[in-house]
Amino acid sequence: MKNGWNKITIGQLGKIVTGKTPPTVHSEYYIGIYPFITPSDLEYDRRFVETERTISDDGCEYQKQLLLPPKTTCFVCIGATIGKICQTNKYSFTNQQINSIIADGGKYDSDFIYYLLRTQESKVKSLAGGAATPIVSKSSFSNIEITVPEIIQQKSIASILSAYDDLIENNTRRIKILEEMARLIYREWFVEWNIPVETRSRDAINRVSTTKKMQLRKATPEEKKVTGKDVFPEGWEVKRLEEVAGINQQSIDKASVPNIIQYVDISSVSTGTINSYQNYNYKDAPGRARRKVGHGDILWSCVRPNRKAYSLILHPSDDVIVSTGFAVITPSTIPYTYLYESITTETFVSYLVNHARGAAYPAVTQEDFQDAQITIPTVDLLNKYHQLVEPIEELRHSLKTSNTNLRQTRDLLLPKLISGEVEV
Repeated sequence: MKNGWNKITIGQLGKIVTGKTPPTVHSEYYIGIYPFITPSDLEYDRRFVETERTISDDGCEYQKQLLLPPKTTCFVCIGATIGKICQTNKYSFTNQQINSIIADGGKYDSDFIYYLLRTQESKVKSLAGGAATPIVSKSSFSNIEITVPEIIQQKSIASILSAYDDLIENNTRRIKILEEMARLIYREWFVEWNIPVETRSRDAINRVSTTKKMQLRKATPEEKKVTGKDVFPEGWEVKRLEEVAGINQQSIDKASVPNIIQYVDISSVSTGTINSYQNYNYKDAPGRARRKVGHGDILWSCVRPNRKAYSLILHPSDDVIVSTGFAVITPSTIPYTYLYESITTETFVSYLVNHARGAAYPAVTQEDFQDAQITIPTVDLLNKYHQLVEPIEELRHSLKTSNTNLRQTRDLLLPKLISGEVEV
């Protein structure tokens, strides 16, 4: 053991709190200012979370002894997602699947605890008991042995790692804003049918952007079914997806496949994002590693479409291979910017959910994607939209690439700093 480092247990880091779900029959306990954190709210590799549910002042009073202050580390200890971890950024509560560590601030740094616990996933999982539902008890969790330095060094280690996460978080916020920008433009143009018109002011120098409504005609039954409206823009069409895009066009050629591949599995994709790539020797790769992707392709998980596991692919390297559990959608006659937004709307998601078959693992097929109907505007309008939105998508891609590089560097440093192998 390095000089100045001590062996203790997780329980000695501070107060361990196991969360609790307030009785749902008391609606007054919900909808308030306190985030209510559950495992589904946590994202792998995201330090802070946004929750679907919140707790009210009445709910806070009901279980005030379980209130977690900011900078509390929360660790999932029950179920298939044991090891998910986050840190609170405001006063919060969790459900019973999560154990939280409120640091003894005099001896242990809250941020250091978060990074320390990120290195303990495999150790915690090894303690899980229960056949149907894995569970790590509060006592087992509390008794896990760890090694920590003095608090000054804890703070130094945490500050280095936090710098990476702060940059990642800032980039993530920018990515989200860019996503919202692209979606708002799509909605304004192609749902509300407010088309921008550029005019000049009286001095003939300054341009003024205004909007005008489309020229509309009576919608056909097919058009009404797709848009839900009685009218439809002149010059627009409704087409089956296979008329404007290919589905699963490219599979790997075993003769030319790279020895090392970057594999994307369904579990690696969340809404709008590929969270991770798994490196494999091709001969050791899963049997589903068969689909090739290209610039502008869109991944859509065929399994459980209600999860909205989809992502846009830009500038992939030749060694990226994705699972056959995805539909790989390649635009052919329309820009990828328009196609991506049009097949990730709530209407399109509902179409997939309604066509999914199977009780345990509801799934859609390639044919379901091919038969999906989407609205196709005029070529001129599509081109204008692409010119406006493509730079937004390129910037999003650049920020995601930056985050990938930041994560890789941080993850190289994390175990070495936490173990004392590398000194600050």
